[in-house]
Amino acid sequence: MGVGAAVAILGGMFPGPLGLVAFIGVKFGGYVLAGLALKKAYPGIVAGATTIAAVRTGLGLLLGLCFWILSLKLLAGSKLFNDTLIPYGWLIGLRIVVWAVVISIFVRAAEGSISKFLLFSGLGALWSSLLDVPGILLAIVSPGRIPVC
Repeated sequence: MGVGAAVAILGGMFPGPLGLVAFIGVKFGGYVLAGLALKKAYPGIVAGATTIAAVRTGLGLLLGLCFWILSLKLLAGSKLFNDTLIPYGWLIGLRIVVWAVVISIFVRAAEGSISKFLLFSGLGALWSSLLDVPGILLAIVSPGRIPVC
């Protein structure tokens, strides 16, 4: 999302600590559901759904933060960054890679086909994107927002 669009959507405010907790909570809960789906699709996974969710949430926080900082640094003031779809498109690509890494961590190489692996990586990215909607909405309405100058 472009900086201008993000500030407009958030009403000149960024979410505070409670908003961040709400966003992370939505993501973690959604990733627990995704972990259950992965365990069903790949019966060889021995880790629990919450472990899968914790790894995915942690990677998402780390890489997502790096992604946005890098995007702001490289594209600040660029017309590309003011278009919400371009950075979000890159984010979807990053999410596919992150889900591929998560699946690779928990699935043995011999289990399943490449097409199944790619399908679940793509579905995971789609799921992550869909979880943004309730996560962002809760972050917006959470108390303790921080004004943006």
